[in-house]
Amino acid sequence: MERRDFIKLCSMTGLSVVAGSTLSGREAKAEEYTGTFFINIAQMGGWDVTSICDPKGCASQAEAEADAPTDAMNRYLTANIRETAGIRYAALSESPRVVGDPNALAGALAMEQFFLDHAARMLVINGIDYETNSHDVGARLSVTGNSNENTAAFGAVAAAALMPTAPMGFVGFGGYIGTGGLTSVTRLGDIDVIKRLAFPYRADPDDPNAVYFNDAQVDMIAKARKARFDAKMGAQKLPKVRTAMNTLYLSRLGQNELKRLVEYLPQEVEDGIAGRIQLASAAYRAGLAVAVSISSDRGWDHHGDVDTNVANSLGSLFNAETGVPRGLAILEEQGMLDKTLLSLTSDFGRTPGYNDGDGKDHWPITSNIFLGGVGGRPIKPGVKGGSNDRHESLEVNPDTGVVQEGSGLTIKAGHVQNALRRLAGVLDSDASRAQPTTQDVNELANLIELS
Repeated sequence: MERRDFIKLCSMTGLSVVAGSTLSGREAKAEEYTGTFFINIAQMGGWDVTSICDPKGCASQAEAEADAPTDAMNRYLTANIRETAGIRYAALSESPRVVGDPNALAGALAMEQFFLDHAARMLVINGIDYETNSHDVGARLSVTGNSNENTAAFGAVAAAALMPTAPMGFVGFGGYIGTGGLTSVTRLGDIDVIKRLAFPYRADPDDPNAVYFNDAQVDMIAKARKARFDAKMGAQKLPKVRTAMNTLYLSRLGQNELKRLVEYLPQEVEDGIAGRIQLASAAYRAGLAVAVSISSDRGWDHHGDVDTNVANSLGSLFNAETGVPRGLAILEEQGMLDKTLLSLTSDFGRTPGYNDGDGKDHWPITSNIFLGGVGGRPIKPGVKGGSNDRHESLEVNPDTGVVQEGSGLTIKAGHVQNALRRLAGVLDSDASRAQPTTQDVNELANLIELS
C-alpha cells in the first residue's frame, strides 16, 4: 500500500499520521524497539495540585466551611492532610462541598486510594515554575521544556533518538504532540481499520482464506513495485532527488509492521485512559512505539466551584476501571511496568485561595507525578521540590532538587525535561540538541533518579 493511500485511509477512520522528517538519512529498515516505553497523561486546563499532591489546608473548621472567606487555600484541615510512604496528599474528601456531592466524594476517595496503592513507587516533583498562565504555552512547556512554538514533545525527542525508523514511534491520543520536525505522530483509532490496512488483500481481515489475491500474487505485486522503484532510481542522477525518492520509498509503512501490531491488539478495547494505554502498549509490544501522549477524559480549567469539579476530574483520572489505576494494571499484566515510565502533567496550577465563583484561576506553579521505571530499574520514589503555604516555589539543591533555601534555584519545566532526557539516554542525541529546553542541562542533574 502506498504511503499516500495509507494516510488517506487513516484520516477517514481515526488512525492518522502527521508527517515529519527525521534527522537521520540512514536507509534502514524498521527494527523492533525493546527499550523503555514512555507514557505522558496530560491534564488539560491546569490542575489544582494543592488539592492533590502538594496539599495546602486551612487552620480551623471555620475556614473550612463552604461559605468561608476566599483567602483560604483549601477547605480541608491542614491537620488532616494524608501521608503514605513519605508522599503527602490532600484531604479533599473532607471539603464540605465535596462531602455534599456523592460523585465528587467518590472522585476524591479514588484519588486517596490511588496514593495508598502507589505512593511507595511514586516520585512527586512540586513547586515547578512554568512561568506562564497561558494554556497553549503551559501545555507545550510541560512536555518540551521550551515555550517556543513548534517545539518537540519529549515523546517525539525520545522516538527520534531511540528508534528513528519506528513506524509508530510517537503515538498521540491528545495533549501537546508537537514534533518539531523530528519524527511523525500516529493516532491509533478503529482496530478493525488497522486490520484492513495490515491485510489489504483480504476481503475479511480476520479470515486468512478470504483473499482478493493469493500469497504468490501479492509477492508478484511487491516485486513489480520494487522493480519500478529500482528503475526510476537508476535513471535519476541528481543526489537530492535520489535522496527524496529513497526517503519516500522507505517512509511507506509496510504491511509487515501492521501485521505485528495486529498480533498484539486486544479483542475488545477498554474505555477511557486504560483503553488508550492498552492500544499504545500493543504498538510497543509489537516493537513499533517508543512513546505515547494521552489527555485525560475531563477538563481541569476550574474557574468556578473548584472543589467539586476537581474531585470529579480526579474521579475520572483515577477511576479503578477506566483510569490510571487500570492502565497500570494492564501494564503489569503485560510485564511492562518495570520498563514503562508514566508521567502526569498539566498546563500549570491554580491560584492560592478562591475567586468570587468559588473557583481558582491560572497560576504558574505546578507539580508532576512519575511512576514506573527505565531499563528495568524503578524510579527512586519520594518528593522533590516544594512550595510554601501560599503555593510559591521554594529554592532547591542545584544537584538533587531537594528543598534548600538560599540556593537561588527553583525548578522549571526545562529542568524536568532535561532530567527525563538524561534518564532516557537521549540528552546528548541529535534530536535533543535540535530541540533544546530553556534550562542549563548541568542544573538538577539528579532531579529524577533510579533506585
